[in-house]
Amino acid sequence: MTMKVNKASVGLPAVKAYWKKLWQNDEAKFRIRTSLKMTAIPLFCFAILFCFMWVLLSLNMIFFKANELVKIKEFEELFIHFISQELLELIPYGALLLIFINMAAIYTSDILLRPFRLIGVYCESRANGAEASYNPDFFSDLNLLSRFSEFFFSYIETAEKNRSLQKVVIPKKYTGIHEPVFETTFFIHYSLYILASLLVFSIGLYYMANGLYESIISLASQTLPNNQAINSFLNEEKSVISYIIRVVLITCGILYMALAAHLYYMVSSPAFAVFATMRGFLKGNYSQRVHLIGYSYLRPQMRKLNRYLDVIERELTDNKEASKKTDKLEKKVI
Repeated sequence: MTMKVNKASVGLPAVKAYWKKLWQNDEAKFRIRTSLKMTAIPLFCFAILFCFMWVLLSLNMIFFKANELVKIKEFEELFIHFISQELLELIPYGALLLIFINMAAIYTSDILLRPFRLIGVYCESRANGAEASYNPDFFSDLNLLSRFSEFFFSYIETAEKNRSLQKVVIPKKYTGIHEPVFETTFFIHYSLYILASLLVFSIGLYYMANGLYESIISLASQTLPNNQAINSFLNEEKSVISYIIRVVLITCGILYMALAAHLYYMVSSPAFAVFATMRGFLKGNYSQRVHLIGYSYLRPQMRKLNRYLDVIERELTDNKEASKKTDKLEKKVI
């Protein structure tokens, strides 16, 4: 007796399990949210363009109707059908545009998370007793966090070899920092991908708007009488469309810059928290740990850092106390 297996019934639970696992991953959710934010901006701007174009086309209908240049009902039906066909042809290009923006968004989110992921990977390996090296990219990573983390981990490696935590002199350039600093290089680096999305969107928007205008001119020349008033009206309308394009692009640029600032804020405060924790640890406050509220996408990496600090505090401070007791006993014997 043979049993038929429904592939759909097998595949559906697997898909559900995959998405459930994905939404339990805070870093994955951060990437998805970043992608949605970057995608929402061009969709919003396309909606604005569509509204402007609809108003403009409605004004065209009013002009033609007021001057009795065409049978308005027949022209409306023909016009709507024609514009619908043009929009359907643009859908594949719009889909490619959204795919490109999503890829840029995923890469941007990876750049934002990379400095913390490097710290987490290093700390996890060291806490498990494995050999590891911390090699940040100072050009593309958060400069303050990366440089001080390298200084911190170098000191801890030396302390592990000596089996004790010794006093360390923190460079003056780090002692006067008491709030998040603006990392210009890092901001420019990930903003390049946001600007690339803006550039591609601008090109697509320009060609789409002008393509629709050329289609209107083509349809008008085929259906409307060769009238000087119509020709003048349609020619002057091109400047209005150019103005609409500029307004939409400026709006899109402002929104993308606001998004870039928003994304920077989402990592600058946690970066300062890590820096302050490491600095406090070096000053002798060995109970210092990173506690982030509202930054769930960084918690897995921060747990690894905290666990590593727990290991260091337990192993090296205990050795230090033991060595002090041994020294006291030796002095008593002498």
